[in-house]
Amino acid sequence: MLGHWRNHGEYQTWLRSKLISLIPMHEPEIRFYGPIVEKLYRLNLDPLKEVIVPLYSPIGRPTQNQPELFRALVVMVHCKTQDPTKFVDLLRSSPVLSAICGFDGQTPGVGTFYDLLARLWLADAPQKEIRTPQSKGRKRPKSGDKLKPKHPGIVKKLVDKALQGRLIEKRPERILQKILKECAVIPSSKLGLLGNPDNLAISGDGSPILTGASPYGKRLCQCHTQGIYRCKCKRSFTDPAANWGWDSYHEQWFYGHTLYSITSADSPNDLPIFLRLVQGSRHDSVTFVFSWVELLNLYPKFKFTKALLDSAHDVYDIYRLLRENQTEPFIDLNGRNKGHSTYSGPLTVNDNGVPICIANLPMIHWGFNNNRCRIKWRCPHYKDTSQCPNSRNVLPRAMAVLSTLSPNGICVFLLQLPVAQQLGRKFMHEEPLLSVHSRESLLTIKLSMPEVGVKSAGFGK
Repeated sequence: MLGHWRNHGEYQTWLRSKLISLIPMHEPEIRFYGPIVEKLYRLNLDPLKEVIVPLYSPIGRPTQNQPELFRALVVMVHCKTQDPTKFVDLLRSSPVLSAICGFDGQTPGVGTFYDLLARLWLADAPQKEIRTPQSKGRKRPKSGDKLKPKHPGIVKKLVDKALQGRLIEKRPERILQKILKECAVIPSSKLGLLGNPDNLAISGDGSPILTGASPYGKRLCQCHTQGIYRCKCKRSFTDPAANWGWDSYHEQWFYGHTLYSITSADSPNDLPIFLRLVQGSRHDSVTFVFSWVELLNLYPKFKFTKALLDSAHDVYDIYRLLRENQTEPFIDLNGRNKGHSTYSGPLTVNDNGVPICIANLPMIHWGFNNNRCRIKWRCPHYKDTSQCPNSRNVLPRAMAVLSTLSPNGICVFLLQLPVAQQLGRKFMHEEPLLSVHSRESLLTIKLSMPEVGVKSAGFGK
């Protein structure tokens, strides 16, 4: 069970008196550790108690020095010592570090730190795995391109489940997310470091993290004694969750994980409010769906009004997911179709947002495609092309007056922000035409859309 918890005020009073008593013998060391003293003197761990209480049994021997152990983890990171064994030796050799952590007398052993870490990680510790080595497998992407998801259509399936409230939080770092919220994000928000919590803009992106484990594993066979150095025998891997991913910024493969971080973009501090570690091959669009659902559940009192994302998130279903929470997306358009222009774009748009064909006739609205989030327009003379003054330019087997239309006389407008069903025919008139290209016999035009207030029935309903 959770034992006595010394609050932050008591720790500050005790630390001042303890450091004063250590000044005669350890003044240079106290000055050396001045930054970590200031950091822990300000770090209030009192909200942490309510987060970790469910992790302890209500009966049994009471634990000791729990807030001190968390301060020791902060000191360990500050000292760039990631091995608890080495840190315990450093802690026992330095009375100043022991006092900074809050230990009065005996310091904890190595097993105490491992027990705390196992308690915070809601899953079994990753063990060594025996398997065959994984290859990069897929073709190297072009310069500036992102690695495509393994399973096409997976983002749509995940978004459908998210909107139905069927995505279950099973990540083992759930407690760590709550600790970050209570001890860092909420205090920073109260200090005004994040911006207005009722009108918060966030940005999300993934960063590659190289693992220290070898991507080739440790040999367990004796093939090398027979002169076979590239065998396909199973090997031992110390980081089974790591795999190959593509770093689009440096344009190279990496073996490890991807750290997906969501930060506050309303202030110059760019403070993280959500962190998630996934496999290196996981596409950012897939990770965002899970992260967005967990972010909304983790911060129900925050209102996220804008989302700044890169081109890896340029998926219609992500627009749909953000729209359900009344969040305005600012997503870089994916340039995979750039440079494939077939037509010069003769179409224009009138003051009412209705496209004008090459014959200078307003086209007729022909419904909205919910699956592809597109507005469809047809030629006004698609039934009788002989009435069109430009009928000579019609392609063979076409029912429209323009050579750029599909065989059914349908012109499809691809929207930058998929909120067409709320807009009707009212588009932005000022320079709406961004690009024109043909794909699958359809003319596609990208339009910039105005800000639109979309009503939502509630997330997950």
